[in-house]
Amino acid sequence: MKKYKLTDICDILDVNEDRIFDFVQNQWLIIASPDTNEFDDEDLARTRLILELTETFEVNEEAIPIILHLIDQLYHLRTVTVSRP
Repeated sequence: MKKYKLTDICDILDVNEDRIFDFVQNQWLIIASPDTNEFDDEDLARTRLILELTETFEVNEEAIPIILHLIDQLYHLRTVTVSRP
């Protein structure tokens, strides 16, 4: 799995570091490797989703954790269902 530095994420998504720190502070984004501050592909995708929710769809900050939790639940159900014979 590819690893990204914070500066890479900011460049790819055209966002400043403070915005990413806010996502981490709000626990919307849990960095894959917090000890090295490295992000993985899932972190990149989740950050992209949060940006789309907040910027494109103008979802307020109170709704973000609810939406993320529902998406996480759907993902979990999907992986459990797929792994069953």
